[in-house]
Amino acid sequence: MLWVILLLGASGMVGGYAAEQAIIPKLQHRPGTPDEVVETCRQAAIAAARTHASAMGAQLVRVDATSAGQLRRARSGLRAPVEVGIVYSRPSGREARQGLVECRVDASGQATIANLAAAAR
Repeated sequence: MLWVILLLGASGMVGGYAAEQAIIPKLQHRPGTPDEVVETCRQAAIAAARTHASAMGAQLVRVDATSAGQLRRARSGLRAPVEVGIVYSRPSGREARQGLVECRVDASGQATIANLAAAAR
């Protein structure tokens, strides 16, 4: 009898934990942009996502990024296609945004995300 109670209690805890886990965006990696550039772009996306989260009354849960194709050189630096996945938490639940963005990295290593809001789907 004690085992049945423990088993039922444990299964309820596991189900509750699974329900509270964050949504994880499924990003499609396409080679071409080095990991260091992707991480620099991810940091820029985090900054933009924090600002957006604050404006919409949400909390930023996670930001993932991966290469979305070939890095291009431009006069002003580098242009990298990056797929970004962002998870926000709101009182109504969690929501994910995901999309391809163009990340621009200048000669000093500073990254900016081109039109992050329009690229999110």
